[in-house]
Amino acid sequence: MLELDTELVKINHINARNEKHGEDAVLAVDLKLQARMSNDVLSLFSPMLKQSFYHKDESVQGDLVTDAGYLPNLKHPSLGPVKWAGDWDHQRLAIHNGVRAQDDIVLADAKINKLTFDFQEGGTVFVNFRVQAHPDEKTSAKLLALLGQEVHMSLGIDEDAQESVDD
Repeated sequence: MLELDTELVKINHINARNEKHGEDAVLAVDLKLQARMSNDVLSLFSPMLKQSFYHKDESVQGDLVTDAGYLPNLKHPSLGPVKWAGDWDHQRLAIHNGVRAQDDIVLADAKINKLTFDFQEGGTVFVNFRVQAHPDEKTSAKLLALLGQEVHMSLGIDEDAQESVDD
């Protein structure tokens, strides 16, 4: 499962829409986000995922880096983005939009899905994913103002939403 701790993430697309919850129309947003991260993030999904797509080319790096986990070279450079199946409910996305924690834009009880990895030479991977949430109108306006920008975000399990499901 994807976790972010104050990572720089680009907001590529925002889709605002209404969902029907019974008779009520509820505001919903889909955010398409992209995080540029070290290929070490792949271990959050599977222990062998990084080794499946990366290796260390000894003819290029030689003995400069002795860390066995340093795998910067693509095994299959023409592969393109790879989809990763799964949905993760009850997530909390905090968009750090100011100096104080009170300025954060928080999307509670969000759903993460449509995850893809775009592997890059040099040990970087672009993690693209969608966040689905139900913000209020004020929060939606703040999100729209950030469209196309890179902002720091944190993502993890929403403990409050998880507890309400467990009860």
